[in-house]
Amino acid sequence: MILDSCLDILKAAPILLAVYALLYLIETRMRSTPALLEKAQRLGPFFGALAGAVPQCGFSAAASALYNSGYLAPATLVAVFVSTSDEAIPLLLANPGAGRNVALLVGCKIALAVIGGYLLQWTVFRGSKVRRGRVSIVMDEGCGCCGPSPVGAILWRTVKTTLFLLVTMLLINLAVYAIGEEALSSLLLSGSVLQPALCALIGLIPGCAISVLLTELFLGGTISFGAVIAGLSTGAGFGYMLLLQKRGGRKNALKIIAATYLVAVAGGTLLQLAFPAL
Repeated sequence: MILDSCLDILKAAPILLAVYALLYLIETRMRSTPALLEKAQRLGPFFGALAGAVPQCGFSAAASALYNSGYLAPATLVAVFVSTSDEAIPLLLANPGAGRNVALLVGCKIALAVIGGYLLQWTVFRGSKVRRGRVSIVMDEGCGCCGPSPVGAILWRTVKTTLFLLVTMLLINLAVYAIGEEALSSLLLSGSVLQPALCALIGLIPGCAISVLLTELFLGGTISFGAVIAGLSTGAGFGYMLLLQKRGGRKNALKIIAATYLVAVAGGTLLQLAFPAL
């Protein structure tokens, strides 16, 4: 099991390095002045969903900082959270047999974020107001994605994800060996319409390792496409932490987190029914 896991990691690491090099170029262009998030304060969930779709855990934290300052509507914040994917996209691109799922995953998450965001804007968060004016955002570095130099940042993110991936794969392989495939599938409600609800709950746990875990479970066939969508749609842990830091707004923060969870579960369940073979 250890040998197989290490060999799989060695195959994926060079592709992850190339993907993160490309993502670094995208992120550095958007970090000093994230234009999508600035437009989101005026145009709502659509631009919020586009901003969150960039696989960078700092976007959820930046969006929470905007919301705490009164510059982002709660429905738009939910759209950012739902479209966030963290490490899922690089891992799928690094897997030769799963690359075709990347476009479908990103497209479904953006669509879910836009639809869910506007529904919440017209119902639950109706009447919410935001400040007007230009705001400067500095991307949050608390996720540990960045280093002191471009090369250092790319290498650090690759090494960190590779280690997460290795540990996750070892744990999954050990669980499959110790518990058995059928028992593990049963614990994760395999084939059940309730699986997206369970995975969305797991996705609420802060940390990029959770997106690694959910992606590996999907690639291994343990959870469905709808379930991984639900789990990744609640995976905005750094954003939640920033929301809950503000004592006076914790009630609203819990409302936003609950709304994100419900949108993720509803969307994941519908997608599981629509794509049962994935």
